[in-house]
Amino acid sequence: MSATIRDVAKLANVSVATVSRVLNGTAKVNEETKNAVLRAQKELDFHLNSFARTLATKESNTIGVLVSDISDPFFALMIKACDQTARSFKKGLIITQGFYDEEKEIKAIENLLSHQCCGIIAHLLAISDEKLSSYMKKYPYIVLINRRLDGFEDRCVNIDNFNAMKDLTEYLIGLGHKKFVYIDSEFDIADAKERLEGFKQALSNHSLCIDDKYILQTKPYSENAVKTANTLIEMGVDKFSAIVCYNDSIAMSIINVFLNHGIKIPDDVSITGFDDLFFASVIYPSLTTVQNPIEKMGQEAVKLSFARFKKDETFCISEFETKILYRNSVKKN
Repeated sequence: MSATIRDVAKLANVSVATVSRVLNGTAKVNEETKNAVLRAQKELDFHLNSFARTLATKESNTIGVLVSDISDPFFALMIKACDQTARSFKKGLIITQGFYDEEKEIKAIENLLSHQCCGIIAHLLAISDEKLSSYMKKYPYIVLINRRLDGFEDRCVNIDNFNAMKDLTEYLIGLGHKKFVYIDSEFDIADAKERLEGFKQALSNHSLCIDDKYILQTKPYSENAVKTANTLIEMGVDKFSAIVCYNDSIAMSIINVFLNHGIKIPDDVSITGFDDLFFASVIYPSLTTVQNPIEKMGQEAVKLSFARFKKDETFCISEFETKILYRNSVKKN
């Protein structure tokens, strides 16, 4: 039979309330008493029932984080930042995935709600505005990352994808590039739409246009972009001077395939990414990209969500700034 909190209290010769205070860290206890409780806990191999605690206090020890795909390095950075901030509140994380699919996103958010998390940070791009709004109204501690939702702007942690991509494309045009390929995400998601529109706006500003056959789509992961890279080779890299990619993972995969085929970057073609993942600065050539402050966004999203759970509406966040990082994957045309 498993040990109970009463068994720990009896062995440590303290009250049940004292054991609870020590194990939950809810109040200061003198060092001698604390050590006695921890020794008894270890000897009895006792662990608090977090679900029972949640029922009693209506506050769990967990903050929920919903991302699209945990294997994506972009989300790994976000999760790490969320975890560091959650720990400052003495909370752990429950992590789930939506895979850019509305049904899976709904199941994921329902899973987090069933755990009665005291904060939820969600990267939800497939779920409809109508359905998402219903969750946002009912649960004022849900905070969105990388999505704007009308009426809930104060709980949307975001960047200006449109202008970030427009500025990056304007930079390439300023270097003399006129013939482009754009590699888009095949997922029908908000940030992909905004980045593509920013790219097109930059071209329009300079009376340039792009044939639809030069706008390709791929899943936004390195392994999926290999096929796209081979398609570009078949098209002939002499048909364009610059490749603008939805994210770094796609760009880095294309660079790798091109180099293996003897195509030099940036001598034969320039290429840009978006996000500034760690490897973007250490690959050869280093990748010109847009710095997306996802770590800072994750940290602030956790603070905002926990504040709203505590019914504190004074904590707020403004849109996060991006910047172009000029590296070696681009040259004048």
